[in-house]
Amino acid sequence: MIISKTPFRVSLFGGSTDYPSYYKKHGSLILGFAMDKYCYISLRRTPKIFNYKTLVSYSKLEKVSRNSDIEHNGARGVLEYLKIKEGVEIHHLCDLPSQTGTGSSSSFIVGLLNAASQLKKKSCETHCLAETAIEVERVLLGEPGGIQDQIWAAYGGVSSIHIRQDGSFEVKPLPLSPQFKKEFLSRCALIYTGKKRNSFDIAKSHDNKKTNGIKRTIHNISTSAYKAFHQEDIDSIGSLLHQSWEQKKKISPLISCDSIESLYSDLQSHGMIGGKLLGTGGAGFIFCILKPGKKDKLIKKFSRSYVSFGFDEEGSQIIN
Repeated sequence: MIISKTPFRVSLFGGSTDYPSYYKKHGSLILGFAMDKYCYISLRRTPKIFNYKTLVSYSKLEKVSRNSDIEHNGARGVLEYLKIKEGVEIHHLCDLPSQTGTGSSSSFIVGLLNAASQLKKKSCETHCLAETAIEVERVLLGEPGGIQDQIWAAYGGVSSIHIRQDGSFEVKPLPLSPQFKKEFLSRCALIYTGKKRNSFDIAKSHDNKKTNGIKRTIHNISTSAYKAFHQEDIDSIGSLLHQSWEQKKKISPLISCDSIESLYSDLQSHGMIGGKLLGTGGAGFIFCILKPGKKDKLIKKFSRSYVSFGFDEEGSQIIN
């Protein structure tokens, strides 16, 4: 049995500019990190004695006689892309709920690609893993969205992603001191709104050329945040995160709602300098950057929805 471990991500700056409709004209700069919350995929060939060909276990259980009958898009797409026609068993476990803006769909696909490549005894280095996941999600399956989630899942780290106009990309670790990383984590919080969402309709609403002016502003803010990270200026990063969130909400009315705005204001009153709803929007997790000394009180106030996290520096790994 092969087991892969693939991180979820926190995208801080540049979200929505990783769509082809934007980066093909202007390129893109994405800033964020992979966190130590994971998607686990176990994979093996189905023993011949069982009366099914392929089994896929996630929030539901599928047993099919043909891989093309698999309902789970990610599982079916990876097996189709890699031309795996024999029966397999796929089991999926994760540390955070799906459909909450942490890139879980891409983490699933990257993790399964990694495991399935091992099953076929084919090596798949990190850059190839990210590119292949993008191909599966955006081309083969035709699912709407950008290309950053697959990159975070494959690479891990606290990094900048530089996307060129031709869609090629380069991942550069941010040159941060260990002291800064420790302080940054001590001033960050992840708060669950308690709600999930289907991101497809929201993702489609992002892909609108009429909003390229807003996305250009988001891109410029990302460039300023890149400088703030190099200066290790947490207060400026927090302020810029708030500015970026205010711009992102202008892209589509589906991104935020009254309950999100109310929670955001409540977090501000408890010491948040700036924050954002992760992912395409609608629901999920709000990431916060706090004033110094405010985290303990915030955790006490939001104890039921607060999630502790750290950085993942390795990306998708085979652990068995």
